[in-house]
Amino acid sequence: MDIIIFLVGLLFFGGLLALVYWGYWNAKRLDGQIARGDPTLLTTNTYRREETIQAPAGSVIQEGQIVQVQGQWVQPVQHQPRVVAQQGNQLQ
Repeated sequence: MDIIIFLVGLLFFGGLLALVYWGYWNAKRLDGQIARGDPTLLTTNTYRREETIQAPAGSVIQEGQIVQVQGQWVQPVQHQPRVVAQQGNQLQ
């Protein structure tokens, strides 16, 4: 009887370890997809999405098209060249 209880416990423990491993593997795969910016994350039924961030309001995903969006751009600062004048020994 003790051996049966031990085997059932071992079976449940193995199932628990398999569940933890699956969760880790799934999270690692999701992190990789997010890092790559995988567009299939927006259309898959595997994950629930509540909102898409890092896009202007009203943005639409259009597969295979590059869309230019008008917006505010910061103009780079233009530096004035420094003029250094030496006084004293001048060649003639």
